[in-house]
Amino acid sequence: MKFSKDYSKFKNPVFTTIRKNTQYYTYNSTHVIRTPIESFDVKIIELKPIKKIDITEKLAWNDADCCRSDLVAMLENWYGKAFDDYVLLTLKKESQ
Repeated sequence: MKFSKDYSKFKNPVFTTIRKNTQYYTYNSTHVIRTPIESFDVKIIELKPIKKIDITEKLAWNDADCCRSDLVAMLENWYGKAFDDYVLLTLKKESQ
């Protein structure tokens, strides 16, 4: 999973990310997080289908270091305004 910036959430052992729901991500699968300054392995410990309406202020700040309206705008920029099928992934860092 590629990230364009180093979010504060990466300091935590467990964190979330919102992705397009393509059925690619599966429970208990391992992935590599790649940021501009680091890479590390994570395991998916929870998946939850969500819509834009499900994104709260708290989720936006925890997930993307921004307010809800900015996060929704980012998602709409990446996937189009009409797209509304996402998955909230809860990730756990693997032991290094």
